[in-house]
Amino acid sequence: MPPYALQLAIALALAGLTFLVGYPLSIGSGRVVDALDAFLLVFALVNLRVAWTAANAVGGGRAPAWFVLAGLLTAALITWGMVRALTPMTA
Repeated sequence: MPPYALQLAIALALAGLTFLVGYPLSIGSGRVVDALDAFLLVFALVNLRVAWTAANAVGGGRAPAWFVLAGLLTAALITWGMVRALTPMTA
């Protein structure tokens, strides 16, 4: 397993964990956002960035095609999760 694949796996695990846990934070007038999901997704994004940089460095400036596809899908999952976590909901 390439060393950057572990960072990608951690990013996927953190993004997937947001479906299982949550901490609703009240932002006033009966509206809440999911603070724990946003916190976990920030760390997932950092891990994805570290993995992307490492994959490009190992491959001579080009990440492998499988990694690019997996990285883009992970980025889409993180983006969707962040929008879901930070969109105010009624309590």
